[in-house]
Amino acid sequence: MAYSSLRGRKPMERASKISHTNIIASEEVKNLLAQCTIPRPADTETIKDLLTRVPLPSGQTIKHVIAVDGSFREALVRDEFPSATVTFFAFGPLIFKLDDLRQLDDETFIAPEDLAKLKKIQRFQLALPTRNISRNGLGLQDSIRLTLHEFLARPVDGDKSLNDTLRWLLFRRWTTSADARRTLRHCPNQSVNGCKREEILLTPDSPPHFECTDCGGPIYLADVLRMHELVDDEQGASRVTSYLLSALETLALVHVIHALWEMKPVLLREFLFIKDGPLALFGQVFTLSEALRDLADFLASYRDPSDQSRVLPLLNVVGLEKSGSFVEHAVNIEKSLGKALEEAEAEDDFTGLVLPLSNDYIYKYVVPGDPGGTITYGQTTYWGGKMIFKARDGSTYVATVPTLGGHKPDPKFEDYINLTDVLSVVSELRCSMYDNALIPVALANRLVSLSEVPSSRILENFARGTIGSR
Repeated sequence: MAYSSLRGRKPMERASKISHTNIIASEEVKNLLAQCTIPRPADTETIKDLLTRVPLPSGQTIKHVIAVDGSFREALVRDEFPSATVTFFAFGPLIFKLDDLRQLDDETFIAPEDLAKLKKIQRFQLALPTRNISRNGLGLQDSIRLTLHEFLARPVDGDKSLNDTLRWLLFRRWTTSADARRTLRHCPNQSVNGCKREEILLTPDSPPHFECTDCGGPIYLADVLRMHELVDDEQGASRVTSYLLSALETLALVHVIHALWEMKPVLLREFLFIKDGPLALFGQVFTLSEALRDLADFLASYRDPSDQSRVLPLLNVVGLEKSGSFVEHAVNIEKSLGKALEEAEAEDDFTGLVLPLSNDYIYKYVVPGDPGGTITYGQTTYWGGKMIFKARDGSTYVATVPTLGGHKPDPKFEDYINLTDVLSVVSELRCSMYDNALIPVALANRLVSLSEVPSSRILENFARGTIGSR
């Protein structure tokens, strides 16, 4: 690592201009590269054989769309070394009626009040110290833990908190199971005071905040997210932000599902939930994926109260990706998808074509990996199955939809929960402003995103003027 210029009086150390020759001449490097392979493009015939037609729904029950998106922006509070930063998060669910959107299609001129119907959003804001900032004299790790606990414990619009939703999800409170448990492997105060306590048991009745019986330090329900494990008092908490935002977006989505479930379960059939990004949780929070799969499976197996012999799948949810390896792959096979769509156009009416992505297909054509491995792609992180959807209008989407019965290494069309209804609505929501975009996702992003300019500079000035010094 080169020396940098701390005070601007001396030059930065520059990199060597010839060191690359040693790498090129290295036999070890040559041998290693010779063993490497790159996923090859899928051929047209393979894609054609795997595509499935999406029929038109027999009767559309979805009346509302809820899109969840979020953003974060790190603000530099102090330029001098050591620098100090705080990260601001903004996220929330946007909701609108499908009928309001359809009415806009018939309007010659769209009035501001008409567009306002599509911009009803519930906003959440969070400021998190992420480097060299202390709350109440606490270290960075404990400052983050306290901040996250207080944020999740805060009532939402005077009603239940996100902590209540987290508890509902963790302990499967939609069932009457009495043996729900969650275990923290180590006391979260271990790196602060050296506490040796292990296997801390959490139950549905555990308070959101209690004291460790060994060290007396605080233990929060929010500690199950394990964000504190990624915090270093010297290096900061930059590794926390993306994982935390994903967890908060997911909690916001589940919060609405929780509210509708307690209000009237069958209302869930009238809502389509759209998450920006895949239905997956990575890093320290991946363990929530198992609970989310259980929730999706339970809602998909819901019995009609008026006829117990009839199943009413309640959950309509889809994750849509804007970038990444799967989006790049979708672009790579665009011609094959377009050709298949043209051939299908001559047949009966349909919503589009879907390409379910199996473990074998993913590791062969999208990302490197072993198709015969013991752990299949997404087994521990995803709570849905991936697919590529080619709509009738030519738009292409990389989507994730939950599968009945949990994780499926080779999902079929019928495994995806309410797939016909979900994709029918997705095909209605095209936004022409961007490539393969959807109106609710674009709107939600516009309402909660934090830009580099001017948001970053404004937030920095705000933080500097508010945070005290010691």
